Amino acid sequence: MVKQKHSTPSETNRSLQDSCSIHSPLRILLAEDDLEMSRMLSWYLQKKGCHVVACKDGNDLMRHLGLSEPLECFHGFDLIISDIRMPGASGLQVLEAEKEFDNFPSMILITAFPDKQTLDLAKRLGAAAILSKPFDMDDLLAEISYIFPLGLISEKAQLPLSKQDPVVVQFPLELCFRHDLDSEHIKDFVHNMAAKLNRFNHHIEHCRIILDQSGAHHQRNRLYHVTINIDVPGKTIVVKHDSETGSGFEDLYLSIHLAFGAAIRRLNRYLQKHSSTKMR
Repeated sequence: MVKQKHSTPSETNRSLQDSCSIHSPLRILLAEDDLEMSRMLSWYLQKKGCHVVACKDGNDLMRHLGLSEPLECFHGFDLIISDIRMPGASGLQVLEAEKEFDNFPSMILITAFPDKQTLDLAKRLGAAAILSKPFDMDDLLAEISYIFPLGLISEKAQLPLSKQDPVVVQFPLELCFRHDLDSEHIKDFVHNMAAKLNRFNHHIEHCRIILDQSGAHHQRNRLYHVTINIDVPGKTIVVKHDSETGSGFEDLYLSIHLAFGAAIRRLNRYLQKHSSTKMR
């Protein structure tokens, strides 16, 4: 990440949540062509009280901003969070195009390829912040809170946020968090993912989820380990997912998401075999 953190994670969370709840919800336009990351970022920002509109690529971002149409509609958003490299227009191209307009939203750029030339260009074009993947969610919230400190959320027409019912997991669930991974938003995310297994609740006798991490203290060097043990009649289904190193983005949230995707596939295969055995 190019900028330094401006506040502690707890202060950042309180600041952003207070800003979004007291004032009109912060309207964020998110452009990320990685579907899993887009879903994770959208979910996380919405849980913080923001209104998020997701774009699938650079061209979709241009359309939402009205830059590819005669009418500019970017006044409907307070902030843009955009990947730099994606199909269609890049985040840098959109940032460069905004120079022609007044009152264009601030832009936070994210990239898995933080080479010096790209970072220097982004700063020259006026990026509010540049985050290198993988980044900690608290770093993103710190940048947003720095751009929109408490009491300075734009006074635009409010967009109502839909109220969601609490997520209920319909089977016995046990969570085990190791190495300081225990936090309310991680628990919340795990419960949301576990609820996706509710369709199998009549077959799940018990589910135990273990989250662990290894590696250096710096976020970029961490490896996450997710284990899901699902007790079903006659056996235990074990799913393990270890985050990979390299330039691709994979933080704890995405690791959890991928592990649950594998668990759903394993449960589907179990039910298919279970049904075929019953028919014999």
